[in-house]
Amino acid sequence: MSSRNRRLSASLPTHSINASSSVVAPRFLVGAIEQFGLGSLGDLPHRHEFTEIVYVTSGAGTHHVDLHAFAIEPPQLFLIAPGQVHHWEADEPIAGTLVLFREDFLVGLAENLNVVLEGGAMRPDAERLVRVERLLAGMRDEFAHPDASQELALRNLLSLLLIECRRMADSPDPARPFGLVSEFLRAATANVNAARTVAEFAAQLCVTPGHLYEVVVAQTGRPPGEILREVTLREAQRLLARTTLSCAQVATELGFDDASYFSRFFRREAGVTPTAFRSVHVRAA
Repeated sequence: MSSRNRRLSASLPTHSINASSSVVAPRFLVGAIEQFGLGSLGDLPHRHEFTEIVYVTSGAGTHHVDLHAFAIEPPQLFLIAPGQVHHWEADEPIAGTLVLFREDFLVGLAENLNVVLEGGAMRPDAERLVRVERLLAGMRDEFAHPDASQELALRNLLSLLLIECRRMADSPDPARPFGLVSEFLRAATANVNAARTVAEFAAQLCVTPGHLYEVVVAQTGRPPGEILREVTLREAQRLLARTTLSCAQVATELGFDDASYFSRFFRREAGVTPTAFRSVHVRAA
């Protein structure tokens, strides 16, 4: 087990956007990685309340996102969704550009694009690299010169950048969730709680459970209850692999009535016990 894992605290820190001097704060921020300092490239696992796009132009090491490790091989982009757990192991200083934005910054534009763009490294070809760098340069220039049109300009530039990221994704899904289903997915991942039912989410979204079921199945091919179990399992895996919380504490964190029920749930969904899963992934980290 690495020294980084030995230094994990009992809980995962959650970062917010800190840009109080900006007109668009705290919903958007763009700037050089070097400008943000070590806080933005923490070597301890953490998560964000916002989406983060990292364009790496130089450096070497490893980027850990949830249970995956990606070699840093510039030029490349990473997109880290809200709630994902990640950290960096830099063998050489990492340089490039960070773009941070909250979901509400893109309302009415491309707010759903980042739902399926999570974690993996994207490698732009020469033609797309030119477009990506042009968009990032435009964002940095707009951000540095606020005026009445700044927000609109930044929102449109960011939408175009997300479209480029979507095009670079290995397996873009033409049936990307939208509308009610997108709202359901965001609500399910915002505050994972195994005790919450499909009926409770339906009430939150102001629809009947039957309507929510029909729409979710029609768009995803899966019932909402199955999706909720997957969301709970993913969060359990993050906590087991990246924190020192005991299995009983993880169970409590996720809203299970007791640790034994959590253990049965985890084994049924993951095929292994929580303890066995943790031993493999902590040792491999």
